[in-house]
Amino acid sequence: MKRTGKTTFAKIYGKLLSALNILSIGDVIFKTASDFIGSYVGESAKKTNAILRSSAGKVLVIDEAYVFDDDLFGKQVIDCLVENVQPGDGDMAVLLLGYPKEMLEMLRNQNPGLASRFPEEHAFYFDDYNDSELLQLFKYSIQSKGVKIATYKV
Repeated sequence: MKRTGKTTFAKIYGKLLSALNILSIGDVIFKTASDFIGSYVGESAKKTNAILRSSAGKVLVIDEAYVFDDDLFGKQVIDCLVENVQPGDGDMAVLLLGYPKEMLEMLRNQNPGLASRFPEEHAFYFDDYNDSELLQLFKYSIQSKGVKIATYKV
């Protein structure tokens, strides 16, 4: 199984923004694009606004955000994000996650304000790690903190 560390990164990012007094809380809310999409016209905007209200003071992580690249329900979500998420304004951080190619297409195709709120030059890129690589990273991390791991025979 491949993993990227997005969840861990988001939690550290939230703590950092809180410690810097950029966010009042710093907790992380994880959502997928499907959490925002409604089944009738107007429902996506209602869902999006409710999620944004509940994200005050926190980091809102939206996985698979490229799903918003459509002309109906996804566009409603994007329009709400553009209206409510202003750079350097407000008590919330929003991370849009997805595959680079699809995300760049969405940024180009949707509301022109989207690209200015989520500029490509501010994007984080994560490599995939397999279990062995994650174990190596874990060992390095704990060794750098002086923690020792005991091994047991089973």
